[in-house]
Amino acid sequence: MGVELKIYFRSKVCSWMSKTIPGRYLALCLVLLSVPSSLLAQSSIDSLKTLLEQSATDTSRVSLLNELGEVYTYSSTDSALLYTREALTIAEDIDFADGVARSQAQLSRIFRFQGNYPEALDSGFEALMYYKNTDRKAETASVLTNLGGVYFRLQDYPKALDYYQESLQICQELRDEIGQASQFVGLGLVYENMFEYDKALDYYLKALTINRINDVPLNTAINLVNIGDLYLNINEFDKALPYFKESLEINRKIHNQQGVASVTRHLAQLYQKTGELDKSTEFASTSLEVARQIGRKVIVAEVSLILSENYASLRDYKKALEYSRMHTQYNDSLYDATRLRELSSLENKYEVQQKEQELKIQDQTIALLNRDSKIDRLWRNILAGGLLAIGVLGFVVYKFQRLKNRKNAQLLATQQTVTQKLQELDKAKSRFFANVSHEFRTPLTLIKGPIEQLAEHPKQQLSRENLSMIQRNTERLLELVNQLLDLSRLDAGNLKLEKTEADIFGFLRAVASSFDSHAAKRQISYKTQIPEFSLQTSFDKDKLEKVIYNLLSNAFKFSNSGSEVVLKANQSGDQLKILVEDSGRGIKPEQLPYIFDRFYRADDDTESQGTGIGLGLTKELIALMGGQISVQSEFGRGSVFNVELPLTPLGGEPLLDEIKKSKPPLIKSLPFPELQEMDGEDKPTVLLTEDHKDMRRYVSEVLSGSYRVLEAKDGSQGLKKALANSPDLIITDLMMPEMDGMQFCKLVKSNIITSHIPVIMLTAKSGTEHKIHGLETGADDYLTKPFEADELMARVKNLILQRKRLRESYANLKTHIHPKGITVNSIDENFLERVHKLLEIRYMDPDFGVPQFHKAMAMSRAQFHRKIRALCNETPGALLRNFRLKRAAQLLSQDADHISRIAYGVGFNSLSYFTKCFKDFYGVAPSLYQAEYPLNS
Repeated sequence: MGVELKIYFRSKVCSWMSKTIPGRYLALCLVLLSVPSSLLAQSSIDSLKTLLEQSATDTSRVSLLNELGEVYTYSSTDSALLYTREALTIAEDIDFADGVARSQAQLSRIFRFQGNYPEALDSGFEALMYYKNTDRKAETASVLTNLGGVYFRLQDYPKALDYYQESLQICQELRDEIGQASQFVGLGLVYENMFEYDKALDYYLKALTINRINDVPLNTAINLVNIGDLYLNINEFDKALPYFKESLEINRKIHNQQGVASVTRHLAQLYQKTGELDKSTEFASTSLEVARQIGRKVIVAEVSLILSENYASLRDYKKALEYSRMHTQYNDSLYDATRLRELSSLENKYEVQQKEQELKIQDQTIALLNRDSKIDRLWRNILAGGLLAIGVLGFVVYKFQRLKNRKNAQLLATQQTVTQKLQELDKAKSRFFANVSHEFRTPLTLIKGPIEQLAEHPKQQLSRENLSMIQRNTERLLELVNQLLDLSRLDAGNLKLEKTEADIFGFLRAVASSFDSHAAKRQISYKTQIPEFSLQTSFDKDKLEKVIYNLLSNAFKFSNSGSEVVLKANQSGDQLKILVEDSGRGIKPEQLPYIFDRFYRADDDTESQGTGIGLGLTKELIALMGGQISVQSEFGRGSVFNVELPLTPLGGEPLLDEIKKSKPPLIKSLPFPELQEMDGEDKPTVLLTEDHKDMRRYVSEVLSGSYRVLEAKDGSQGLKKALANSPDLIITDLMMPEMDGMQFCKLVKSNIITSHIPVIMLTAKSGTEHKIHGLETGADDYLTKPFEADELMARVKNLILQRKRLRESYANLKTHIHPKGITVNSIDENFLERVHKLLEIRYMDPDFGVPQFHKAMAMSRAQFHRKIRALCNETPGALLRNFRLKRAAQLLSQDADHISRIAYGVGFNSLSYFTKCFKDFYGVAPSLYQAEYPLNS
């Protein structure tokens, strides 16, 4: 064992010793650290195994098993894989996240050494996600380096460069010179294989300088091989040879078997190119022997190819064929047409007769194919004739049916037209009542909630924000009522013009100025272009004010910060022309024909609130005043509304400016609240999906004291958050844009990842049919607006407690997994039945762990962990372990076999670990259980 490995082991053991080793073992550690370097390799392994047998906690076992895996990585990858997998199993059982990540990172390195690149990437990405989320920069850099190595082996050089450069940046931030040197090596390898040899040599020399200065012999040996390999690739053999020899000397000195295998493989390749085949074969044989001992399949594949080529050149075709087959066995992914021809050439020298026989078989096969071809042609002719006959018959039937359908269509045309008109009328009426009901109930809830809180706590004062919210929603209700009354009066013909004589331009300036503060608050450029002179005329102030207010409100509502809104007015003959222009989102072409229809709302209107009354009422008021309105719009660029009204100029002296006598028109403040951010990582999580901003804020405020609240503005966004966060409960509104509450609930309950989450449907629709429909989609509860805050809190609490009791009832089962007693959700029941069947099939396989478990269930590790945790109140690792223990208890109670055979038979690799787990679960050792609990399962 060389200096570098000795320093590595001492640092690891000292760090671990200070945290986990009891005082009585310190002497053993001091002896371990003082042994000669030549004995340190085996003594370090023996000492770690001794500490492993005496470890008292599962976390210390995980650390020691990972240490053993790291020590074995460069000497025996099979042993390293065994210890690291055991560490991963225990870490997952006890929810030891740091131990899981360390095991995954180590598995990724082992798989890379073994050439198992898909598994290397899978484990590497699991570790990388954890380390990035926990801001563990040193560990992140290490995993990035390994992933770069995997992509390098897969010849995906752009991705390899990305990972090496990202790791290099982290090492530079940490001032880690050794880490930087490792990234220089990786970058050099990539550039060398991209034939940019100058860049590659520059990176190799930088790495070599750093490692020589810091006296790191293992890394120095690697750098020397890299430089030698570069010179070998450009056929400068005299320059390559000294680097290879120095690297071989260092690797042998520090007992690095992997390095010995690699360097001797390079020397074999060099002597092969110089024509010294005896030396090439000698070094290749050494490399092959060492690589097979340590399980380096990649090196075995490369060296066996060199030996095959050498023996072919020496005309020893028997050995050439033997090593060529070995290369094919270890390197299927590189098995191309060239290698097939080489193997065929070698086999021909010894299997001429076999080839002749194959030619005879080939001739017979061709004859059979010719016969089959004739039979196929016959069947094709029969089929073509049959299809032609069917086609003629079908044409006759088609013509007859077409005549019949034409007559039926004429008879049904009138009926369909009448039915369609009735359906459209019914839909319009239903849409009107649904929208108006929703628009009334939402403000009522937002007014009712704070007032009830004040009634329950009279000494507490309402916040300014709550008072502002009450005022906004009170004005909103008044506005809705007035609009509905105006529509009713218009329909009844009772809404008449009430004209007064005044300066119409002065009146328009007063109305326009009411939006100045709102424009400044929204950071919108607001311009008015109204003549400064007076224009005395007779007009209805109230109705003109409503027209201007509705048009400006729409312009601001659909404009973002930085946009522009313009109001223009001028006289053209006997017409007053008014223009309202904005640079907001605009209107889609297919929506323009319906924009002035009553109660029309665009389906993609996700941000604004409204009933669709405003523009419809505006058009009818303008028509009442004898005018007309039109709109031009380009989606994404804004809209322009043009109004033309008839004017009746007054003769004689101008009237006194009545605008100065009257109060300015009342312009209601528009609600634009900000969303609050929630804290509380330890609280149960509730996902609130509601399109109304004030309602979201109010419900979030009610829940935030006891729960961590996630917010979504529609069903589509809510579904994404439910899949990503797996909340404890979902509250959703029924009427939402994009995706309504019914569809959202149906998707949540039909997805295996979220099917266990309880859902409360929150809506303004109070009809029984709506409630039944909501419950049929899978909703667990249904709450109608306006609602009591205490009632909402009680229902949320009850549903979460019910789910908790279900998980506890499952955890209390000690013998059999019986999903039908756990949940009434058929999807969850089927899921647990699948888990049960899989456990019954695979529990005896010692290699079947959590990674194989979640892959067999076709779920990611995180999704599978959350699902099992939510349904069973335990981790997937604990579920698998406890199932094996229960099966072992059944066998022990029946005295079916010896304890050791039963332990290995139910999937445990270690008898001591089985004994410990059994005692922890049942409270007694297996031997006592077998003696004292006969026929107990």
